Amino acid sequence: MLISELHINNFRSFGYKSQMIETTNLTALIGANSSGKTSLIMALLRLFGQKNTDRTLVKTDFHIPESADISKIKEIDLMIEAKITFPELMSQSPADVKTVPEYIKHLIIEETGADPYLRIRLKGKWVQGSTPEGNIEQELVYVKVPYGHEEKEEDLTRVQIHHQKLIQMMYIPAMRDPAKQLKNASGTLLWRIFDGIDWPKDLNDDIKSLTTPIETLFKEIPSIKEMQGILNTQWNKYHKDKRYSNSQFKFNGNSLEEFLKNAEILFNPTVDGNSVKIDSLGDGLKSLFYITLVSTLLEIENKQEKDDKPLLNILAIEEPENHISQHLLGRIVRNLKEISNKDNAQVILSSHNSSIIGKIDPEYIRHLQIKNSESIVNNITLPEKADDAHTYIKEAVKAYPDLYFSKLVILGEGDSEEIVLPKLLSADNIYLDDFNISVVPLGGRYVNHMWKLLNDLSIPYVTLLDLDRERGGGDWGRIKYVLKQLDENNRCSEQLRTVVLTPSNKTRIYSMEDIEDFHKRESDRLKSLDTWIKKLEKEDVFFSYPLDLDFSMLKSFQQEYQNTMTRGPRIPQDVDLPEYDEKLQTSIQATLKNKKAIAKTYSGEEKELMIWYNSLFLGRGKPGTHIAALKDIGDTEILKHAPEELLRLVKRVKEKVGLVGDNTDE
Repeated sequence: MLISELHINNFRSFGYKSQMIETTNLTALIGANSSGKTSLIMALLRLFGQKNTDRTLVKTDFHIPESADISKIKEIDLMIEAKITFPELMSQSPADVKTVPEYIKHLIIEETGADPYLRIRLKGKWVQGSTPEGNIEQELVYVKVPYGHEEKEEDLTRVQIHHQKLIQMMYIPAMRDPAKQLKNASGTLLWRIFDGIDWPKDLNDDIKSLTTPIETLFKEIPSIKEMQGILNTQWNKYHKDKRYSNSQFKFNGNSLEEFLKNAEILFNPTVDGNSVKIDSLGDGLKSLFYITLVSTLLEIENKQEKDDKPLLNILAIEEPENHISQHLLGRIVRNLKEISNKDNAQVILSSHNSSIIGKIDPEYIRHLQIKNSESIVNNITLPEKADDAHTYIKEAVKAYPDLYFSKLVILGEGDSEEIVLPKLLSADNIYLDDFNISVVPLGGRYVNHMWKLLNDLSIPYVTLLDLDRERGGGDWGRIKYVLKQLDENNRCSEQLRTVVLTPSNKTRIYSMEDIEDFHKRESDRLKSLDTWIKKLEKEDVFFSYPLDLDFSMLKSFQQEYQNTMTRGPRIPQDVDLPEYDEKLQTSIQATLKNKKAIAKTYSGEEKELMIWYNSLFLGRGKPGTHIAALKDIGDTEILKHAPEELLRLVKRVKEKVGLVGDNTDE
């Protein structure tokens, strides 16, 4: 069994418009504070909680729009519905499936050959009453018609109490007390484990026969006898009723129930050789052992043949990283995945921790955010598995999970952007942490898929790519690539493709077929190239010009970058010597990655810088070079002399985070 969908409306932070959330055997809820993660978990708890208090609706469960006056609201209806599917039908023969028979009368099969499913709905109504809490009605029902069909009263059937026990939820809140659950009190995990044991029928008689001699041994001790007599004498001075007139010490239990009440878990070995109780463990170990106990319970119940055992256990855990050191987080995720793979279990977790999120495949992640004071839930959109981009984007978001929590993402080419852009932004008092900005390198590949992902998550972004003028696939090839990527996202508008031609001053609208031939254009059409660069900047796509970010920074801060080398490249002093020309041509070819390159669109000074470019960025690590150079550049200087395209990008970032007005059309 599996809850495959959850439909919520008017519950807590979920508004009037019903939200459909897809869930899998493992579902990770992520989002900023107060985005609705706990609301979603509480919706499940209202459906499948083990205790009456868990399943009972309260006034605060009913969503009230931000602009509404509660005193004027007469009633509010809410709905929480779970769609339950049976994936075990795909791997087991129908005769071996034990989940379906319990629900056979309530299953929905839309057409012949279609997989059956179940709809369980909690209906709630709050009605204004004579007290501030008002009056609340609720009912748990089966819905016996398919989605999209008209519902009549006879299509709703009340869920029997027996069926409510077949799906049970274990909820571990962010503020938790593991020690409490590790004691054998009613409703705790340890109690459920003991309750599931098939105890021998005569066990109580055996216990009594063994413990009675021990009890007698204690009572025959003279001091105990004397104490017992004094106690009864003093008691009878106050209590004159014959009932309860005799009190006596009891040193040992003589029944299974009494023994289990005192059962506890001990841990050894220890430094001093003594076993320790759960209370002596640190919070981190308590949390780890709690999850271990859950796994133990599910394993035991999975093997039991009892008729009344839960068919599905939902483990909902908030912030599993609480009290856990970073190096143990991988173990936590592995254990939760192992639990979710059990036939009788499903795991829902919520987290703010990027280390945990980075260990979970994006397909299992649900991103929550608040829009107009209501929770919105989105899946993580990935390319089709057959597409090469699937693995690339999947690994990219796993490597940079911070982007899920970002209010702005800067997509760059590689490591250099991760070093240079934060330095440049902080010089203008834009600190990444303060504004939740992430710099994510993509190597310029599959940017349209990342754009689509960020669009689906409603996360603003800007993109910085290398122009790579005179490199393979660069300049006009790069413009063509970006326009096609924009078109994949329905952003290559007619306005973007409209250009005023010179010197005729006529307007031309380029079709996507025209753009297919852009890579055939000559690199020296610089004025036209610049026109397209400026147009694309209005679409939040910037280019490091004329080559890449490394070359742009070297041009702007030549002395600082050259000073990072104790001994620079060997450059012949006489520029007229053949050795100098050979050195220059070799450097140009290495920089432009083409043995036939001549750098015809570059100035003489830029060509000479390519000698240094090779030594600084191709001959050693780029991040180290940038770090060494930037430490000697002050904030005022970097803002004054930084490459113009980077300064324009900084301005756009300020607009995106609300520090300045939008002047993109100026």
